[in-house]
Amino acid sequence: MAYTKTITDANAYFAASSHVRALDWANYTTDERTGALTQAKREIELFIMRDVEDPAASDRFRDDYAIFEQAMFILDQTVRTINSQNSAQMIETADTNERDRYYGVTLSPIAQKYLARQRLRISRGS
Repeated sequence: MAYTKTITDANAYFAASSHVRALDWANYTTDERTGALTQAKREIELFIMRDVEDPAASDRFRDDYAIFEQAMFILDQTVRTINSQNSAQMIETADTNERDRYYGVTLSPIAQKYLARQRLRISRGS
């Protein structure tokens, strides 16, 4: 099923009644949030090497939630506000090279969990 989630869906995901970072999300401008969502979708698709899809009610993995969390991660990594959050400034972060080293992107830990991409350690019993 094609991906159809919008900024409205992301705003609902980050609602005050359902997400602890609701205020952080709301403090970014609509353009910043929209741009971050678009970039997050591209990064998730690069990482999982397929197009993202709308989840069904029974889906265990949530591409849409991963995108929303990745968008917040991108905003936290790249947009910093000054003067009581009246003006946004783009800055390079110390881990810019890290983002490029693995898959060309670094995924938010929460996004990875929604994609079930945790690192697994398999060992044999004794």
